[in-house]
This record gives sequence, structure tokens and C-alpha cells, in this order.
Amino acid sequence: MKILSVLVGAFALLQALPGISTAKNAPPNHTSTLGTARTVVPGKLKPGEYLWVPEASPRGPIVMVVSLPEQLAYVYRNGVIIGASTVSSGKKGHRTPTGVFTILQKHEDHYSNLYNAAPMPYMQRLTWSGIAIHAGRLPGYPASHGCVRMPYEFARKLFAETKTGLTVVVADETLFPDDVVHPGLVAPVTASGTPSNGATSGTGIMWQSEAALEGPVTILLTNEDQLVRVFRNGLEIGHAPFTLLDPHYKISLHVLTRLAPAGTEPTDPVTGQFVPRWLEVSGKEENTTSTAELLAVFKISPEFLTQLATVVEAGTTLVITQPAARRSARTTMTSGVVAIAADSPVRH
Repeated sequence: MKILSVLVGAFALLQALPGISTAKNAPPNHTSTLGTARTVVPGKLKPGEYLWVPEASPRGPIVMVVSLPEQLAYVYRNGVIIGASTVSSGKKGHRTPTGVFTILQKHEDHYSNLYNAAPMPYMQRLTWSGIAIHAGRLPGYPASHGCVRMPYEFARKLFAETKTGLTVVVADETLFPDDVVHPGLVAPVTASGTPSNGATSGTGIMWQSEAALEGPVTILLTNEDQLVRVFRNGLEIGHAPFTLLDPHYKISLHVLTRLAPAGTEPTDPVTGQFVPRWLEVSGKEENTTSTAELLAVFKISPEFLTQLATVVEAGTTLVITQPAARRSARTTMTSGVVAIAADSPVRH
């Protein structure tokens, strides 16, 4: 099976005027850490670094989790991570409040009314009393007056993807469970901020399609914990274990989207239907593969695949990657494991 070509590089508080104006010029960046894009798993990001891969889940509701102990922010769309960034939260005496917030206001070129008109580019307000996320300096430790600072470039990219009303969870160990304080590749909360937990049967298989009856579908296969998870409209509706038919097969990241039938595909001799095709999302030369070819290296319950087929449609996203989806399920990770860079399969 040929899975697939390289996917590169592609797996952010205050008093303000009540109105929102549109900035005529770009907000200043000289008072902010510009930021460096990386392709490592979030836990390996260094101060000022960030991860941004919106193509990993291009549609669906967005939710954001800020881990104060980790000084990291995680951004999820349709249940799957699309970005992560180092942050600087409130210093001693100005600790960033924890809880579930929504974005109340967005202002691209904002200046503080509380702190000497300090620039706060790409401001997204969490409270009317002065807490927000925005671009700023990241010294590697909590240093703000309560805001969550992010690298300038990450704050800019995030600002372009969000809307008012989006849920932001600011978490520490006193109010939230471990999987929220230390998230992974899968959103630990729903788009409304409530814990996201799926019931698992004795066989490790769960299917509850009624949990979300409509919305975009994202499928995530993570090799470290050998699980396939299915999300619809940001909610996990199913999961099942899988094994590799060849245990020496090297897993790297691939992101694919299900194509609509064009009428020129080969047909299945049994069903007479067009063979489903998937396109790798890489921005390079088109590289398509059939569902059968795609699953040729995996052994997944036929019953689960039958249920999965009922929700897969044109535009469904499939992500295949190495790291485990939840931190609590992770085993030892080597320094060579990356989340958002892929190369050709390697056999040992």
C-alpha cells in the first residue's frame, strides 16, 4: 500500500471600550514574541514556539483549553487538535482565573485601558473585568497581569479562525480533572466546555451515533494507543481498537479527505457502487487512494467499520498519526516522534 506523500508542517486580559472597531493597519508586533512554528508534539514546544495545522480538521466547532501548569494552549476543531502554543499567564498576585469562558469580544488592534495603553494585538476578551487572550511577550513563565499571552503569529492565526461565543477552558488541578489540565490530541471537553467522556464496552468498542446526529465527521487513528476515534460536530460518537497487520510498519502523519464521487471511479463488483476515494491534504500533487488501500495495513472490527461507513461522507477528514490521543494513554515517547510531520513508511 502506498500511504502517501509527505505532509509538511502542516499537526493567546484587560479593560476596553465596549465597541469593536476594525484596525486600518496591522497591530504592532514589536512588543510581542513573534513566535516560531514547529512540528513537534505540544509537550515539546519551547517558549515562543507553536504548532498550527488547521488542515488536520478543517470543519466543525472549535474549543480551546489553556493549561496553566503546562503554560500551553490547545486548540481543537471537531474534536481533534489543530493547534497548540506556549503561553504566559498571570504572575503571582495577578493569577489568571480558571473556569469555562466564552469569547465576548474580538479586537485586532487593541490597547489596554488598565496598563498604560499597552498593545494587546489580536485581543479576544474572556471577561468584562479585564481578562483576555492576546499576543504578547513570552519569557517562559507566568508574567502577565492576568491575561493569557501568546506568540504574535499564533495569535494572528487563531484570531482568524475564531468567533465570539467560542468556548475557552482555563484549567488547573484544583478545578479540573487530569485529562483537561494535561490534554492530548483529542479534545477533553465539548464545544460547550463540559467534560467529553465516551463509555467503552468490554471489547473496547463504543458506537453512539445518536450523540451527534449531524455535522462534519473526523476520524482519528493513533498508533501509540492503537485506537480509532470518530467525531461528529465535535463530539466523540465511536471508538475501537485496531492492530497493524505488519507490526514493523512505521506510522507517520497523514491527513486525508473523502472525495465526492466523480462518476469515473471503478465500481465494486459486489455492490456495484463506486469505490470510495480519499485525497491526501498536502497542497501538492493530488494523491488519491481507495478505502481498501487505506485500511490495508490496519485490522479493525468489521462490525465497527460497517457502523463507521454509515457516517462517512464527502468531506470527512481522516487523520493517521503516531502519538496517543490522550496523555493518560501515552507510553514512552522518543524525541524523534513528531505530531505534524510525515515521511514515507519505513520498514525495519
